[in-house]
Amino acid sequence: LEGSVQYHIPVVLKLQGKLDKEALSAAMQQIVERHEVLRTVFYEQDGEARQVVQENTAPVMQLVDGSKFLEDRQGLENYIKQLIRTPFNLSEDAMLRAHLMEMGEDEYLLVVTLHHIASDGWSRSILVGELAELYAAAREQRDPGFKPLAVQYADFAIWQRGYLKGDILDKKLDYWKNKLTGASPLDLPTDYVRPAVQGTRGAVMSFNIDSDLHESLQQLSHKHGATLYMTLLSAFNVLLHRYSGQEDICVGTPIAGRQQQELEALIGFFVNTLAMRSHVDSELPFTELLQQVKATTMEGYANQEIPFEKVVEAVVKDRDMSRNPLFQVMFILRNTPDVPELRLGDIALSRTGYEHSTSLFDFSLFITETERGLHAAIEYSTDLFTRATMERMAGHFTRLLSSVVRTPEEKVGRLGLLTATEEETLVSGFNTTTTLYPR
Repeated sequence: LEGSVQYHIPVVLKLQGKLDKEALSAAMQQIVERHEVLRTVFYEQDGEARQVVQENTAPVMQLVDGSKFLEDRQGLENYIKQLIRTPFNLSEDAMLRAHLMEMGEDEYLLVVTLHHIASDGWSRSILVGELAELYAAAREQRDPGFKPLAVQYADFAIWQRGYLKGDILDKKLDYWKNKLTGASPLDLPTDYVRPAVQGTRGAVMSFNIDSDLHESLQQLSHKHGATLYMTLLSAFNVLLHRYSGQEDICVGTPIAGRQQQELEALIGFFVNTLAMRSHVDSELPFTELLQQVKATTMEGYANQEIPFEKVVEAVVKDRDMSRNPLFQVMFILRNTPDVPELRLGDIALSRTGYEHSTSLFDFSLFITETERGLHAAIEYSTDLFTRATMERMAGHFTRLLSSVVRTPEEKVGRLGLLTATEEETLVSGFNTTTTLYPR
């Protein structure tokens, strides 16, 4: 409705060494040729969207002279941000573009931007693996070592439309209507007044949950017949309940959507969004909330095939332009295939940070399992929240998880949330009322 720059998926890589630019460009082009979805354009016909696969596309990689930015760090960051934020014309452009910036002798920056309409988290590992193999094959003048794709994204789209109709569509859509009709918008306290039209400006802050707490959460989940995802989502619901004072909590969550083996090797947008609605009562023990969330999750998985936009169409009668429909926050436990290490011959590659500047929702909590525990990141709307508020929320969530593993039978309204410093301020600081009066 308001453009789609927040659905750009960027990667910025630093390359050092003897790069074969022609081989890299050829590898990029072959990926677009191999995966039809990357050269699919979209247009409107008689009020309906149509996808058309282009036979030929312009070169997707452009060379840029970056030497002018060697002494201008801020100028370089602004230019990269401009490359990432340049809109895609969805009716003309390839859904992948790349800019190779030559910074000096044997030094490059590669800025790759995908559009989410043609890609998802799972697709990243496919893209990286194929790019490495195609680059090596181009340099060695041999055929790449993978088979032709059995199906393309358009085949999936046609299959999905054929499958989701009649009784199957009605039954699954009825589930979401019954589950989500009347869901209350989440009304979190914000640092700034909510704009009349939802903005896309955002930022990211990260924090970690140590391995001991991670292991305790795993054990708790196993004991109660739940997954780590269900336990973390239950705790997240408690956090939102405590922040908002609301009992009706609806959270968005993604699901891979690749239920057929043929889809595992395809770049494309298969991920679907499920709206998980829970009733969070302060007097409810956490273990009972966990069982409720488990049941809701399993029901959601059983009805996952309905595209989220169809659910919105069926449930939401009046759109509020200041909020996302049905839910305003997302919870994501990342368990897509690991992105392999990108190797381009002897080139040394490293990801380089860039300032993340968009947010899809009020905020989204991303959690990734690692060998050292859980790595978490909050992508938040800077139109609504300050970084300090998000840092405080991260501390509260971590403290809440510690309380959950320590006393899982405790009522959710009594689970410890405050940090030691905050408790000291509340108990002692705010009660230090002794004062001197005039004699």
